[in-house]
Amino acid sequence: MNHLTATKETVWRATGSYSPKLASKASLVEEAKLFLITYAQLEDLSATSKALIDGVLPQRSRETRATIVGILRRRLVLWNPPTWALDDLITFAHDANPDTLRLALLLHTARQERVLYDFVQQVIVPRWYSSIYKVMRSDVQGFLDSAQEEQPEVLGWSYTTRERLSSSVLTVLRDCKLLKGEVNKHIVSPHVPIQVAHHLVRLLLAEGIAEKDIAHHPDWRLWLWDEAQAQKVVNTVTTQEHDAWRTV
Repeated sequence: MNHLTATKETVWRATGSYSPKLASKASLVEEAKLFLITYAQLEDLSATSKALIDGVLPQRSRETRATIVGILRRRLVLWNPPTWALDDLITFAHDANPDTLRLALLLHTARQERVLYDFVQQVIVPRWYSSIYKVMRSDVQGFLDSAQEEQPEVLGWSYTTRERLSSSVLTVLRDCKLLKGEVNKHIVSPHVPIQVAHHLVRLLLAEGIAEKDIAHHPDWRLWLWDEAQAQKVVNTVTTQEHDAWRTV
């Protein structure tokens, strides 16, 4: 496959200022599945993008399909994933359990959308541990208000953009199994398939996180995991890696 390779810096997550791009489209779970399955078939990113825009995606407007492809490329491939990471995502897209891809998309969407990542870390996680489970759009608005000092670009966002972004943040978290409810949304602890947890361990190792520090990494909190849960998975993966190395 014509997979992309990791950069020397191994920075596989968004950095810098907050972006309101999440306001345009939300989770795109089914569209991401189509993207990954089509890529597996065509083995070329440009051909995949063209096929999706030309009609593989179900949206009626070609402009909308092109916008969606641009968003999916940013979330799934423009961060230069190594071959194994993209292969994992393709495998998750084919999994009979739909939550496998959804929980992987929660991880990768948050890693590429800083405003979503920080909202989970600063609002969802503390509420979960305080047994305050209800979440509303006003909570996202309050988060944006409090972020303005460190993220001054938020001041330039229109009321409409902020409203759309607030709705999109909650929709992504619901579609990716961290919230439940159509109107009234509540935090839930998702069941993360073990292969998705293994995927995160490998990502963090490849990003240069020391093995002893992996279980303490904040990425685990995107699934509301604590250090003990993470450490069990880390132990399994690193043991497998060490065994594989010894047999080479």
